[in-house]
Amino acid sequence: MKRTIYMSEPLERLAEETRGNSRRTSGFSRRLGEIVERYQIMLDLDTATLPELTDVEMAILGEVICGSVIDRRKIRGLHLDVLDAELGSPEEKQTLSDKIAALTAGQRLALVEKLGQ
Repeated sequence: MKRTIYMSEPLERLAEETRGNSRRTSGFSRRLGEIVERYQIMLDLDTATLPELTDVEMAILGEVICGSVIDRRKIRGLHLDVLDAELGSPEEKQTLSDKIAALTAGQRLALVEKLGQ
């Protein structure tokens, strides 16, 4: 079955990097598949090591992430972003911030994916 995908900027860069490669097995589709598979491996490994979050902490995180562009800055500063959330008490936000600060970038991405973003 043929599928059509939107060629966003990252996919355009990947297509350019793989362009002109004469080996059929090293083209755009194969490389994209490898990246997706490796990302899934990372998520699977990191999701298993995430801390338990309360319902309030999940709501705070949802507020911070919902509708946001998930980029390098967002992942790096996620522990600071929760401190500015409207939901939760200052103590709950600080506890969540401390939990997130202890996470690796991969674990933070896994947390974002866990929330369905």
